Amino acid sequence: MRRSWLLAFLAFFLVFAAWGVAAPFDGPADEVQHSIRAAGVGSFEPGQIFAEPRTVPDAFGRPGMGAYQRVPVGLDAHAVCWGFDPTKSAACEKGLSGGPMAEVSTSAGRYNPLFYLVVGPPLRWMPNWGGLVVARLLNAAMCAALIASAFLALRRWSRFGLPASALLCVATPMLAHLAGGVNPNALEIAAGIAFFAAGIPLFLEPPDPLKRPLVTLLGISSVLLLTLRSGGPAWFAFGLLALAVPLRWAWLKEWWQVTRVKLWSAGVVVAGLLSATWIVVMRTGELVPPPPGLWDYTTGEAITQYIDSWYQLLIGMIGVAGWFDTKLWSPFYLIWAMLVGGVIILGGLVGGWVTRWRYLVFLTGGVVLPGVLQVSQANVTGFITGGRYMLPLLAGLPLLAAWILERKLFDATQVRSLGRTFVLFLLPVHFALLVFAMVRWQRGLAPNAGLGWFNPLAGDWHPPTGSVLPLLLMVAGLALTAAMIWRTQPPALAPDAPAPAALTPPSVPEADPEPASR
Repeated sequence: MRRSWLLAFLAFFLVFAAWGVAAPFDGPADEVQHSIRAAGVGSFEPGQIFAEPRTVPDAFGRPGMGAYQRVPVGLDAHAVCWGFDPTKSAACEKGLSGGPMAEVSTSAGRYNPLFYLVVGPPLRWMPNWGGLVVARLLNAAMCAALIASAFLALRRWSRFGLPASALLCVATPMLAHLAGGVNPNALEIAAGIAFFAAGIPLFLEPPDPLKRPLVTLLGISSVLLLTLRSGGPAWFAFGLLALAVPLRWAWLKEWWQVTRVKLWSAGVVVAGLLSATWIVVMRTGELVPPPPGLWDYTTGEAITQYIDSWYQLLIGMIGVAGWFDTKLWSPFYLIWAMLVGGVIILGGLVGGWVTRWRYLVFLTGGVVLPGVLQVSQANVTGFITGGRYMLPLLAGLPLLAAWILERKLFDATQVRSLGRTFVLFLLPVHFALLVFAMVRWQRGLAPNAGLGWFNPLAGDWHPPTGSVLPLLLMVAGLALTAAMIWRTQPPALAPDAPAPAALTPPSVPEADPEPASR
């Protein structure tokens, strides 16, 4: 198991690290804002960790919530000259540099310091390309550790390995892109995936002493979900509601006898209270009214625009690089959506009413709640909701559907076929998005560009470590991931053959209280 975890960690880390050495500073969205916050927290000074909430200007001088951090002024290098014009390369940027210490504004100044305590010191003491790459790789390593743990949990506690293969459905190129930058959203998504990878076999199957490591994984991911971002407590609450209700009191009582469960339950409660205190004291939900006339939506117009943005939200979960200006060709998104959507729909069809209740909770928390918040504040924030913000919760849908399908519908042969379909059709999308992003940063995306334009080795800007390295890292990571998933698939079985004992976990499928669904 240790070797399997290390292989999974290495595979995902290489994929994430490819982005870490490919992107210019502020290439991933909001990286400058998070880097300034990280460098401030990385000083370990209380006045920087608990920065005073202030109204601060953004890169264009517009007021917004945030704080000031005392950091090297060279960190204040927003991608204003190229970040919002996809035809321009990053050659015009001044790049990351040090400089004297000064008070620098950041819209991330009120964020919980937990993430920044890890990635901040390299940026504080090495405000250059080397420090940036180290900070990015630290983020990549934390995300890879969570995804590797999720993979091992799903493989160990599934009958044929379909939920482990379905990890490819939720560890999207968007996650990889963010994991290779300085942004806590990536770790939040990885924590959401790990939460469901541990929670599904814990809540939906009878207690088993061998599942105690899952309790630890669930506890770690719960603490991270509750802490990293102000929306995390909502994702945690809806995720817990989807998995734990209807309650099985006998199972709950049996688990409560385990000391590890009591300790982690107490830790999660403390983390929740501390997170709530931080949100209230630091006023992380405060909104600064914009200049009059900037936005003027009626409620009906805002609702219509939110509903009509479904495709943008969808591709935002799959992968849109940079400042939401680097999109893949539509077939890449359609292939991903058809495969993942098919698994979700089929899981809902063969599951009982309990499954549909869980689907309803996921959709209410992951789609309806963000919509209500967005519509109610459209004239204050504009339309800023992105698919990546919903992914920590909605990642649970494909994993739950895969868990149901291999217990109620698919045999070993069908699981093997579907898992390898994921490998063949989903993994290449990761490489494609990296190439598109590198071309955008290095030479810009020309209108109506032909195939010859998409050369990731051309252009007037290249990362200091070269443009070959990220391509090699991505190919190596995807090859390892493919081999890992391919080996997870069971051998083909005759339709009436029993599952090998080694593939069947020492527990039984979830009892479904709806007889008609059998």
